Amino acid sequence: MKSSDILIRRLTSSDAEPYRALRLRAFHDHPEAFTSSFEEESLKPLASAAQRLGNDSSCCVWGALVDNRLVGVVGLERDARLKVRHKGLIIGMFVAPEFARRGIARMLLHTLLEHARNVGLELLLLTVTRGNVAAESLYLNLGFQCWGVEPGAIQLGGQRFDKNHLFLHLNPS
Repeated sequence: MKSSDILIRRLTSSDAEPYRALRLRAFHDHPEAFTSSFEEESLKPLASAAQRLGNDSSCCVWGALVDNRLVGVVGLERDARLKVRHKGLIIGMFVAPEFARRGIARMLLHTLLEHARNVGLELLLLTVTRGNVAAESLYLNLGFQCWGVEPGAIQLGGQRFDKNHLFLHLNPS
């Protein structure tokens, strides 16, 4: 598969159904990687996903499509409060495993980074479950730096998972 076979675009409310399905798959198959749970998210109506993708949402979500099939997503949340509008939070990064190692996650992040710079964001934050080597490597290769570890950030079936907190200055001085 060539990168030209992959379309990266911002998702809209009309993408709610495949977006919700991919998110639920991510939460089900990799529960340790996400703060949201399959159990809670599966109870939310489709309208909730449509609202998240809507024009008036505080979240922008990009999707990777192959043959018109949504195979990857990443989101960017921005707080409306004046004192923190300079930063954004990267959320919900997921690429279906059968499409892994094809540069899709990197393409999604490059699109997100370009958008973040264009809208004047200065700082991006994200968390990644400690031990998710592929994700950690990708973020570090893109210039993200670790600023701390939250021990036991999520609990799943009696097991706790730490979260690495990463940041990226978009306009380093």
